[in-house]
Amino acid sequence: MTNFLEKTFLQVYILLYFASVFNCERIKRQIIFEDDDRTNRFTANYDCIDPIRNRGTCMRLTGCPSLRRISNYNRLQPFICGFEGSEPRVCCAIEEGVDTGEPRIPPTRRTTTRRTPTPTRRRISSRRPTVTTTTTTTTRRPPPENLLKPSFLPARCGISNATDTRVVGGREADPGSWPWMAVVFVEKRNGVMSPDCGGALVTNRHVVTAAHCVVTGRSSTTMSPRQLSIRLGAHNVASSNDPSAIEVGVDGVRRHERFDPRTYRNDIAVIRLNRAVPFTSRVSPICLPYDSLRGEDLTGRKGTVIGFGTTAFNGPSSDVLMQATFDIQSQEVCKKAYEREVNITSVYMCAGVDTGEKDSCQGDSGGPLMSVGKDGNYYLVGVVSFGKLCGQPGYPGVYTRVTEFLDWLTRNLVE
Repeated sequence: MTNFLEKTFLQVYILLYFASVFNCERIKRQIIFEDDDRTNRFTANYDCIDPIRNRGTCMRLTGCPSLRRISNYNRLQPFICGFEGSEPRVCCAIEEGVDTGEPRIPPTRRTTTRRTPTPTRRRISSRRPTVTTTTTTTTRRPPPENLLKPSFLPARCGISNATDTRVVGGREADPGSWPWMAVVFVEKRNGVMSPDCGGALVTNRHVVTAAHCVVTGRSSTTMSPRQLSIRLGAHNVASSNDPSAIEVGVDGVRRHERFDPRTYRNDIAVIRLNRAVPFTSRVSPICLPYDSLRGEDLTGRKGTVIGFGTTAFNGPSSDVLMQATFDIQSQEVCKKAYEREVNITSVYMCAGVDTGEKDSCQGDSGGPLMSVGKDGNYYLVGVVSFGKLCGQPGYPGVYTRVTEFLDWLTRNLVE
């Protein structure tokens, strides 16, 4: 029996090791709106607060008996509090009395955190990152293939009646305010369709989402269209009788051919609907930034993310659509935050804040990060991809930068 338990634990640990941060299997990421001064923190000595607010020590999973017993790595992921190289550490409650092999931090000691200037986290704040008057180090991109908006895209797009989008923080969205929001349902082994991801309607036949939302298994095989369905126009995802919501089947899935499930590089995909959907006040497309925002530095610009998230850390999903607005961060800030886990290149972008009054820890995977263009319409600038240490200072959410994939989208949106 002991050998069986040890073998089972080893399998879980290996799975956590290779999938925890970037979630090689599909994990629904959620917007989390938290207004709590008891911010999760840890110092260089690995002090931490676990998701249920117990003071703990950040250690290897092998040293924490209470977490070793958890067989579902989705439940372990929120306990990740740091890394040794690429190996995750988990926040183990001090009350466990575990011998960590490291100096114990007394429970009565106040945690002090000396931070380098990394003013980003997946928390909503009104403060912007420091912007100097000198030019930041950016790489000039080669001229894009398409400088103009392709003719096959809708003429009208990105029109929203949303209010208070300049208010930093998270709240319930007004019904119908984000008509391009798509919910991606995935068929489970028991045949039940589960709302696993978000997406954005960009034409009457196409939804843009994250590549990791449409792959399955350790080999990241692209899902069959039969495994997916899309719900549009929904405000309450738990309601099956919303007259404004429509269910649409899928007849094509195109994930980026160079998607890397270890680093989430090129984390973008297009889902093709099995029929054209009529545009209404509750169902209409968002703009793609072909002719607006394409060449702009988005640092410091306000971005809005939407999804069916939670109202407390590690809490249950919200049935209603939520929205949050915060700052888009510089590449330097993004690189600093993830320098030990992934090489942040131009295909990634970060958004988040640093003061901790509110938290937008995770938008629904595949969901849209939006910004307003010069014409006053909303543009899809990012696709929710991954993050680390939900609720911790210094770790903004990471998004796929849409402007880096416009040529790819052009090829894959043409029917």
